[in-house]
Amino acid sequence: MKSVRLFDFIQFDGVSWQVVAQDGAELALKNLSSGRIRRVPVAELLSDESYLPDSPAALPCLDGAAVLERLGPSAKARTEFLHRHVHELVYGTPPEATCSAVPRPEYDLANPLLRRVETKAAELATAGTPISARTLRRHVAAYRKHGIAGLADGRNIRPSTLTGWADPRVVALLEAEIAGQATTSTGSRSRAIIRVRALAEQQGLSVPSRSTLYRILARLEKSRHPFGNATTRRTQANRPDRTYGRQAPSRPGELVEIDSTPLDLMVLYPDGSTGRVDLTIALDVTTRTPLAAILRPVATKAVDAAVLLARAMTPLPMQPGWDAALSYSRSVLPQGMLPPDEEVRAAIAAKPVIVPESITVDRGKVYIGSTFTAACERLQISLTKAAPRTPTDKPHIERFFAGVNSGFTQYLAGYTGPNVVRRGTDPAAEARFSLAEVQALLEWWLVAIWQNRPHPGLRHPAMPKKDLTPNEAFAALAGVAPQIPVTLTRDDYIALLPLQWRSIHPYGINFGGLRYDCPALHEYRGVPSGLASPANGAWEIRYDPYRLQSIHVRDHHKGIWIEAEWTMARRLAGPFSLDILAAAKKALDKRSGNIPGADLLAEINRILTAPVGRVEVQAATRAHTTDPVVPAATDPTPAQVPGQDADPVIALARPHRRARRIDHLED
Repeated sequence: MKSVRLFDFIQFDGVSWQVVAQDGAELALKNLSSGRIRRVPVAELLSDESYLPDSPAALPCLDGAAVLERLGPSAKARTEFLHRHVHELVYGTPPEATCSAVPRPEYDLANPLLRRVETKAAELATAGTPISARTLRRHVAAYRKHGIAGLADGRNIRPSTLTGWADPRVVALLEAEIAGQATTSTGSRSRAIIRVRALAEQQGLSVPSRSTLYRILARLEKSRHPFGNATTRRTQANRPDRTYGRQAPSRPGELVEIDSTPLDLMVLYPDGSTGRVDLTIALDVTTRTPLAAILRPVATKAVDAAVLLARAMTPLPMQPGWDAALSYSRSVLPQGMLPPDEEVRAAIAAKPVIVPESITVDRGKVYIGSTFTAACERLQISLTKAAPRTPTDKPHIERFFAGVNSGFTQYLAGYTGPNVVRRGTDPAAEARFSLAEVQALLEWWLVAIWQNRPHPGLRHPAMPKKDLTPNEAFAALAGVAPQIPVTLTRDDYIALLPLQWRSIHPYGINFGGLRYDCPALHEYRGVPSGLASPANGAWEIRYDPYRLQSIHVRDHHKGIWIEAEWTMARRLAGPFSLDILAAAKKALDKRSGNIPGADLLAEINRILTAPVGRVEVQAATRAHTTDPVVPAATDPTPAQVPGQDADPVIALARPHRRARRIDHLED
């Protein structure tokens, strides 16, 4: 406790003063060096950290004022019993007596304290609760020094240690053994005890009994789960050893997280095999809006991060080739799984356009490569790298991945479950969807379902009990922190696509064994570009690895992009990717060893319309029934358009036979 009195010599604000006068709530302080008078409010003086009294007042400490609340029932009753009798010894009356109460004659303060103590000892002995006079004198001294806290049994309020009286060196061995369990296979506690005992005996330490070691080990485990599941143990060990922080961006785009994860789903690869896919997503933390999502059949490449950034800043209708991809998905998916164009475009229009200001990524090669970092620098987006092996630096996107699995992936045929314990007998045999189909369904689910689903992390101060949807959160913040909508133009989008150098031949451009041509290239056929190394006279080519029906040639003389279409693109069933092209070439190599253009077109169309390895299964199914295939674990409810009365994600669960409609092909 702090106090100040008139004429005290004090230290305040780094200077020596004397209190010379008091005027109401203010004190007059005289500077002992200069004699200057300063008026300071009493409350300001006492609360200032620089205030030091010349002779601190011997005021009582209030640390033990709440001691009764920390005691058990029996200890509390004993302390209250002592308090009543000791209070009467010190003040003449019990604590419950009023101010006007008269002390009993034997406890009148005029009597010496020793006589009062002897009288109290005799009284307690007669009442059947004997306490010696010596003990009573000790209680009186403790009461005067510490108050009622001095009457409590110290054994009841003294804090105990985790390890008791055990040798600290043995405890250190136990701690090291627990820490070493983070990366090893799960073992039992007995193994840890045996190892610790062996190490302690080698060092000549006194080892407690086995029961004591087990008791200490149980106290040291805490929440680290050193003898539980290995996955849980590694997760617990990965928690930051500090106070948890919390990111609270206040406007859309202020903080965006990008990460990749394997999707818990088996899909059909272009070569007919099955496997899992990687999902790469860019998530706005403020509104929980996914800016873009890309699926890959293998580990994500560095160019994918740049393409993801391009798609994040370009609405779907403005992306070259997106209309063709949507038409293809609608032609191969069962009728009703994707709604009409009007409904799709309305859902896309409701999704906010968010410009990233800062992006948090991990330290994978995908995001620290020059392709992605140069794009962020060019767009003036600050890049923050998370700590190594610390997913807690991107908690929001990690939770988003769990939401995708629970709200989208688990309803698709081929769902693998989060781990082998929850995995079905053969998820690969249940796979029915190709990568392109899952990409189309995921994009539709994000804009139609996720953007309109309430999120517990989104709440407005005016409605603290109402969970907002990502679209509602953006609308609420738009009035507080309005954002200027900025999107990439077609040229900007193309500039972020992967780069290659190619010559323009009289027949066009040879890219990946395919010929691309355009009338606008006529004046450059056989003409060097004039660009130095690494071009060496070749022309700059940009391509979308997921939509290879056309490529883009840079005319650096005119400063424009020329779109060159594959010469057989008009006969395609739909957009195809580099993976499909590679699978088609591999299949033809196994058959004939050469790759004629017409055969390659037929192989690409065959992969797009009926994946290898599933044609026989689908043909057998159609021979027995005309209804869509529905496995036992799937709800046989007819497919619904997402957004209608039935649960929209159930529509995604129904495996299907591929529609072989290629009505838009030209001869």
